[in-house]
Amino acid sequence: MSFNNRSNGNNNNGGNQKSASYAIKPFRSYSQMDQTSALTTFQSLASAMDEIHNRNASTLSFEELYRNAYNLVLHKHGNLLYEGITERLTVHLRRCGGRLVRLQRDIHSGSGGVLKSGGDASKKTNLAIGSGGGSGSDSLLQYRLLEELSKAWTEHRITMVMVRDIFMYMDRTYVPQQRKRPVYDLGLWLFRRVVWERSMGDDEDCIDEASGGLIHHAMPAAVAVVNNNNSLTTLGNVASTLLLQVIHQDRLDRLDDAPQRMALLRSLVQMLLELAHASNGAYADAASSFRRGGGGAAAAAAAASNSGNNMPVYERDFEEAFLGESQDFYRVESTSRLSHGISSETTNISGSSGSSNNMGGANTNNDNDDDDGKPAAKYSAMEYVHRAQSRLQEELVRASTLDLPASTRAALLRIVETELIERHARTLVEMEGSGFASILKVVASSPAFGSVAAASAAGGGGSGGGGSSRMMMMPAGGNSSESSVVIDHERIKDLASMYELFSRVPSSVNHLRDALSERIKIDGRALVKDQENNVAPPAAFVKGILAMRERFHAVVTDAMKGEKKAQKRMKESFEDFLNADARAANCLAVYVDELLRVGLRGADERKVSAELDRVIVIFRYLSDKDVFEAYYKNHLAKRLLGNKSGSEEAERAMVSLLKAECGYQFTSKLEGMFNDMRISKETAEKYRSHKKSLNNAVSNDTRDAENGGKPVDVEVSVLTTGYWPSQNVAPCILPPAVKAAMDRFQKYYLNTYTGRKLSWQTSTGSAEIRATLPPQKGSSKTRRHDLSVTTYQMCILVLFNTRDSLTLKQIRDETNIPEDELRRHLVSLCTPKHRILRKGSKGKGISGDDDTFTYNADYTSKMTRVKVPMVSMRDASSASAGGAKGNGSASAAGGASKSAGLVDGSASVPLSVEEDRRHLLEAAIVRIMKARKVLNHNDLVAEVTRQLSGRFLPPPQFVKKRVESLIEREYLERDEADRRVYRYMA
Repeated sequence: MSFNNRSNGNNNNGGNQKSASYAIKPFRSYSQMDQTSALTTFQSLASAMDEIHNRNASTLSFEELYRNAYNLVLHKHGNLLYEGITERLTVHLRRCGGRLVRLQRDIHSGSGGVLKSGGDASKKTNLAIGSGGGSGSDSLLQYRLLEELSKAWTEHRITMVMVRDIFMYMDRTYVPQQRKRPVYDLGLWLFRRVVWERSMGDDEDCIDEASGGLIHHAMPAAVAVVNNNNSLTTLGNVASTLLLQVIHQDRLDRLDDAPQRMALLRSLVQMLLELAHASNGAYADAASSFRRGGGGAAAAAAAASNSGNNMPVYERDFEEAFLGESQDFYRVESTSRLSHGISSETTNISGSSGSSNNMGGANTNNDNDDDDGKPAAKYSAMEYVHRAQSRLQEELVRASTLDLPASTRAALLRIVETELIERHARTLVEMEGSGFASILKVVASSPAFGSVAAASAAGGGGSGGGGSSRMMMMPAGGNSSESSVVIDHERIKDLASMYELFSRVPSSVNHLRDALSERIKIDGRALVKDQENNVAPPAAFVKGILAMRERFHAVVTDAMKGEKKAQKRMKESFEDFLNADARAANCLAVYVDELLRVGLRGADERKVSAELDRVIVIFRYLSDKDVFEAYYKNHLAKRLLGNKSGSEEAERAMVSLLKAECGYQFTSKLEGMFNDMRISKETAEKYRSHKKSLNNAVSNDTRDAENGGKPVDVEVSVLTTGYWPSQNVAPCILPPAVKAAMDRFQKYYLNTYTGRKLSWQTSTGSAEIRATLPPQKGSSKTRRHDLSVTTYQMCILVLFNTRDSLTLKQIRDETNIPEDELRRHLVSLCTPKHRILRKGSKGKGISGDDDTFTYNADYTSKMTRVKVPMVSMRDASSASAGGAKGNGSASAAGGASKSAGLVDGSASVPLSVEEDRRHLLEAAIVRIMKARKVLNHNDLVAEVTRQLSGRFLPPPQFVKKRVESLIEREYLERDEADRRVYRYMA
């Protein structure tokens, strides 16, 4: 049929254009492709697949092949096409697998290995694989299977890419509809089932060339090799074992041509990962076609692997065995490095198939040799640490080289860290001579001041790990000319290496913290013991603590990277022995007193700040801060009143630091003491001006007659009672001239400041007296010395103006000085260097009330101005105890006085502090109950402890006693329903 197109209207060509004609043809009739045509079409596709496998793809027309595959799917022959593809892939893969099996058999035959096969399932399959100890040719033969397998895999992937392109339309339509595997994934899955899981007893290719490559008959069943776990020994088992063997040899550093070998392993690991990926998914696998094309041996292999089909091949055939072998390897190696006599450990590599390999064969005895070939011996802890760090780095590099998945790398590192670190953490810490604890002992025992016991222990401490050591001197506080802290930085580097290794396993670091804590407590208790035994004075005890703190701070900061938990353990350890009693607070106050009197004299601001900061660090460790305050206030009073402070700026800086630590309430009295001294200086200036205005050169008071008629000059410090340490000591009997001068000042002061009352504290004063002595033999010139003494010593010496000899009882009655102070001051006047008085009894002590003291006319001194030093209360007490055997009453009186006061070096809490604690605790309880009204016992104890922790930590029993006292005085009452609940009584 045809028609002409006639146009309407005129055209530009004047109507001469020839009209166009169109032909309409009928639709082609649709004809369904029959089975025979479909088979013929597939035969062409199968031949093309064979050519691709034979690497003759250049002669093929991929467009035509794609069209044929398209037509088969379009005409509903997708199942024929899919199964046919499976058949052809299976045939080619079986040929490949058979070649690899025969290759492995030839390798074993050539290298003397034995592959046992047969029906005896009770016998273990023994794959004799060279471990590097055999000949070089045998070792090269072992890698051939891996090389051929890698080559077959590479060629198969290239083939499957081209096959996938031909059957792309089937992948887009038929495969999703039928829940089949895509062609590329099918090829990988078949490679796994036909090649990787090929039984080592099945070496038949089973190709029937007459049928054109298609298999329609059952293949003869090959003999399957079964191991002792009743599972088949497959080509994959052998390859996995070889992979592990190569890794094992690499760990022993015996792998020849290592880069090429590791590249080969990398390709095979990637193969397993890709096979595992292709096995994922809920597919209706073409198992029937596979079994029909695979024969009896293939069916047996499929049945044997059914249990493992749900597990990815990478995890089943490599990862589990690899991690297990790694664990065995490092367990044996780490044990051999840390123990004697382990020279022939064997490492068994076991895969999921149950086969076993004796790593090393005849050479297993040398597997744990050092790199230089010497037999494995016991390592020192630091040698082991460096070896473990090297091993961990090697594993990281190896995992990166093999491109292992992140999950495998993490699991591998966990295993290596567990075997090398966690299992031996305690051993590495406690190892004698080189462990963490031993090295820490060396660091802590570097020469320093302080403990005699610690010094003797350091003498036998030995060395921690051998080698040379470089020490650095660091300032340690106090007098820098006689003390410094020695820090062994080389040993600290060793500790840092061990900490860095242990930090990979956080739980193992606890062993390091425990060792640190134990070392601090041992050294600290040694210092406390020395102090208890009077081996070292209080200041030396604190210097030892400061030196300890410097060293262990360097350990925590440098070796343990300033870890918060280590800092906490160090703090708790120092608190443990420092707060055993009140001795530490007492000694710290004595040390600060020495520091501020002479230690910081002439020091610049930077040094003062550094030294006081170190003191505050120790102060923070104390729980009895109120004990320190009492002793510090007592020493501060002596420094201020005796004008013995080395630097007023340092004094105020110390008070500022205490204020920052404990608040205004803690230092309010200390600041008041400084204020009183300032006001006293102003008052003294005004009094001097007042005396000048009187213009009386000669006194009219008859009491001044003993001073030549001249008034005695006095400088009075007026102190506020609440700020200064309480002195409940009666004034002594002063010389008349001194008493007259004091009366004149009191009259002036009370006239100037009305409404005030003065109470004289003669126990804290000082005086300057001029001693006139007879001329020495051969000279007519009298000798004069200006003696700087205490007020008590002044009162004693003035008595000898009228008498040459006095007894102890006479001096006590005429001066009214307390017994213990009287003995102390008399002993100070009888010392060999300043023997102003002669004692009648022999020895250092005073025998009793009848002991005589005589004026020493032969006293000499090179200095005109002489300062008579005071002996310590401890020395005076020991001297009196040795000499006063017959006077028990005097001794008892002295002891009672000392226990009630503040004695340097004492371990007990002073009675005044105990009394203050009772008042503070009761005030806190009342304050809390007034706010809460009702509170149970435990909550009350917790709240009281929290509020008072800045001054002291009250024991629960102490809190309970104060609560009972408040209940008796009707501040509180118990709840009738619950006796552990308290109510506040308004």
